[in-house]
Amino acid sequence: MIITFEGGDQAGKKTQSAMLQRKLRSAKLKVKLFSFPDYTTPIGKEIDRYLHGKRKYPAQVIHCLLAANRWERANDVIKAHEKNSVVIMNRYRESNLVYGITNGLKLDWLEKLDEGLPKSDLVIVLDVPQKESFARKKQNRDKFEKNKEFSNKISQGYRKLAKKKGWKIVNASQSKNDVHSDVMKVVTKKMRL
Repeated sequence: MIITFEGGDQAGKKTQSAMLQRKLRSAKLKVKLFSFPDYTTPIGKEIDRYLHGKRKYPAQVIHCLLAANRWERANDVIKAHEKNSVVIMNRYRESNLVYGITNGLKLDWLEKLDEGLPKSDLVIVLDVPQKESFARKKQNRDKFEKNKEFSNKISQGYRKLAKKKGWKIVNASQSKNDVHSDVMKVVTKKMRL
């Protein structure tokens, strides 16, 4: 099973991914966690340069790079999917759809970039208001994080696609333990734990 955490910047994806990993491991399940973009790969390093203003690309190129970053790790994801009960993704294919649409790209074109990669069995969108996102991290925000209007459109995009694609929305404005509790309700229902 692949469980993916999605949401705007500073929604708590990294925190909730780690909390879910610990919880599932304590239930004696084999779990592997991935984070995307993966900045340790050659393409990931290029994405990092773009996000911090050291490179300029048209929207199509950056979204191809984001997809290519997942393809760089495809064999690792496939092996993990075969060996583990659960693979947790801190962002995955779905974020490219939301960010791409917000950047004016077509959904079907974006979906084709990841065709062939394992699909998420459960997508949990951590929904946090843009104002709170900015309060959580005030400095060192990347290109996408800096723009409040863009950030607001991302939140709206996640809600809209969640409704269309059956993704689960969790209120991420609560304490991290309350968010985790809500996440576990969604996961338990899906996995029938």
